[in-house]
Amino acid sequence: MDSLALTSAVAFTASLALTAVVRAAARRWGIVDKPDGRRKLHGRPVPLWGGVAVYGATVLGLLATGFGAGATKEFTELCAAWMLAAGFVCLVGSFDDRFELSARVKLLLQIVSVLPIVLMGYYVDRIVAFGYPIELGWLGIPLTILWLLGCINALNLIDGMDGLASIVGLSTAAMLGVIAVGEGHPHVAAMAFILAASLAGFLVYNLPPASIFLGDSGSMVIGLSIGLLGIQGSLKTSATLAITAPVVVMTLPMFDIAAALVRRRLTGRRFDAPDRRHIHHRLLERGWTPWQVLCLLGALCLTMGGAATAATIFRLDALAWIAAITLIVLMVRLRLFGHHEFALIKLAVLRTLRTYSGYVRRLMRRSDARHMDKPIVLEKPSDDDTYSDQRKAA
Repeated sequence: MDSLALTSAVAFTASLALTAVVRAAARRWGIVDKPDGRRKLHGRPVPLWGGVAVYGATVLGLLATGFGAGATKEFTELCAAWMLAAGFVCLVGSFDDRFELSARVKLLLQIVSVLPIVLMGYYVDRIVAFGYPIELGWLGIPLTILWLLGCINALNLIDGMDGLASIVGLSTAAMLGVIAVGEGHPHVAAMAFILAASLAGFLVYNLPPASIFLGDSGSMVIGLSIGLLGIQGSLKTSATLAITAPVVVMTLPMFDIAAALVRRRLTGRRFDAPDRRHIHHRLLERGWTPWQVLCLLGALCLTMGGAATAATIFRLDALAWIAAITLIVLMVRLRLFGHHEFALIKLAVLRTLRTYSGYVRRLMRRSDARHMDKPIVLEKPSDDDTYSDQRKAA
């Protein structure tokens, strides 16, 4: 524990120093986020590449742990996989901050960045939900890739306000570290706490009003790290994942990205089209200050982390899922977030029902018309008199 505190202090101090250096370099080279009066409402150009500092500080913290007495083979292998994948995704994000890559190119490079994790054996082939195991087999590989991509883009989308992605990443990493300790994965806990310490150091510069932004280089590194830690910290065996903890911990970012996908699909916009309808935008539109938004969303992330931790300790998956569902329902009912997307879903369902009901009515009318046009044919009985009586009756 003392060595972990020391290496976390190394990561925190390194983050303070590296962020100052990166901020000066980004400003000098023109790697800044300029306000545009529409989505980017900050008052002045703000340096990017904060993710470079976070990645570098985390690497230094991990190396300090690796040189210590507590380093294990599991820790070394996990660090190698993370450094390779996170380093590549940080490079991709840095290029995107500078040259604005297209969405398709960025997604392709994100897929490439997560492949080392899977190729080094960090994927899931069985999940456990409510105590019931589900065998995935080879499907575990694409599902692991999808999970990592979802985490990367969830943190990327929520990074739209000073300090928000950093707060979400810090609180989520800290809670995943606690879960990893409870599950008997000290190597995962060490990485989680070192990442949290690096983000804490970066937050000194990133809190409102921010003097440097994470940029895509930072938000994607955080998302990848959270995705990997969520998988490894909740493993029951070498490749069996208790799915509740990582999913519930990521409730807020995943709710935001799901709402964005629904909103853009049902309004006919491209999935990569930016807008100002994310959760933090909605709260700011209601008159909340940036600090109030940060405190609320940070508290919600900690609450979901606490629910996932309690469910892990007491083996009550239902507790965590109830907490996650309650959060989503309350946000929609209180019109804090998600009510617009919920209304879009209702309209889409109603349109679909009207379309199908009209189709069914047309089929019924055609069927009735065919029956009315069909002539009545009476079978001739053997008795001619009886047949004549039927003709008269008809």
